[in-house]
Parts: sequence; structure tokens; C-alpha cells
Amino acid sequence: MLIAAGGLWWLYASRDALVKRAIEGLGPQVTGVPVTVKRVKLEPAEGRGTITGLEVGNPPGYKSPRALTLGEMRLAIDYSTLTSGVVRIREIALQGPIVTYEAGAGGDNLTAIQRHIDAQVAKYAGSGGAQSSSGRKFIIDNIYVRDAKVQFGDALGLSMPNVHLRDVGKRSNGASADEVVKAVWGSVAGGATNVAARAGGAVKSGARSVIEGARSLFK
Repeated sequence: MLIAAGGLWWLYASRDALVKRAIEGLGPQVTGVPVTVKRVKLEPAEGRGTITGLEVGNPPGYKSPRALTLGEMRLAIDYSTLTSGVVRIREIALQGPIVTYEAGAGGDNLTAIQRHIDAQVAKYAGSGGAQSSSGRKFIIDNIYVRDAKVQFGDALGLSMPNVHLRDVGKRSNGASADEVVKAVWGSVAGGATNVAARAGGAVKSGARSVIEGARSLFK
């Protein structure tokens, strides 16, 4: 009994480090690029948590070291579902991410990451989910991406429209972690590439004057 109690206490006390390790382990598998987190803080009593200092790297061949940086992600979790096969998350909010858009010979960096994510999801779906990178499934009521900026090289960035996804995984009685990443990244990457397209071809090369001129499109 004492050993079991001690084990449970260790799991409880180590939960933040375990989640951080899971993100940094699962993230690169799904995206194909480095994923790091500075800090995870979960508050079970309040049903809330925060993830700070999230960074998503770039694929090989791109100059920018990161495709996305995020100061803070806030979570609202139904902790009563944590031990079930389908975890309910009431809200995920990404506040003020900086998305770096970089064109390359084989296309832009955000689409390259999206292709890897799509391939991973298709691979696990083809195996009937038996080899999924995470056996747990999720239903997420609301996902928000607010006040994102799209960065073009060293030039100043442009604002990206806010994103609001609803009921992710609800129709299928739960989405895998890979499918959640696909939904979120697809919205972020799609929004950023739309900003680049609307700003004009020259903005993709990082031309500061074009970016400054294109600001009027988003006012």
C-alpha cells in the first residue's frame, strides 16, 4: 500500500514534467521537426493548465530556425475524463503565436510540415490506429488562435485572422493526438499562407517595402 501510494504521489508530483516530455517526444514524430517546451503547469483542482515557451522548428533546407514560437498556451480540461480512453478538453487557446513563412525550392516551410503531418495521420489511419503515436483520444470543444503574426524572414510581420475550431473529434468519438495537431496546424499554416498570397509574390522573398505596403490590406 505504501509503495502504491508513493507511486501515485510521484505521478501526481511529476505530471508537469511527464506532459512536457510527452510533447517533446510526440511533437517531432508528428511534425518531422524539433518541438520544445520551456514549461508545463497543470492545476488539476481548477481544471486548467498552461504550456509556455513552445517552439516548432523548421524542416531541413530552410534558413529560419523556427516555424512557430508561442509564448503561452492555455488549457481548460475536464479532469474527470483523464483516466478514460477519450479525454475532454473544454478549451485550448494559443495567444499571440509568431509564425515564420519561408518560401523554398520545394514550397514553403509551413506546407512542408503539413505534408509530414498528413503522412503520419494517413499512416496511422491505414494501420487501423494500432500504431498511433498516442493511444489516447480527445474531444476538444473549442480551439482558439488569437493575435497571430506572420513573419517573413527578418522583416516585420503581418497580422493573421483569428482561428476558432469547434468540436474537434466529436463526430468520431475522439480524435488522436496526430489528428488534433493536423487540425490546428492546418488552420495556422493555411491562415499564414493566405496572408502571404494576399500580400503578393514579392512578400514571400522577405521584401520589407512590399510588406509595409501590404499592411493596408489587413487594416
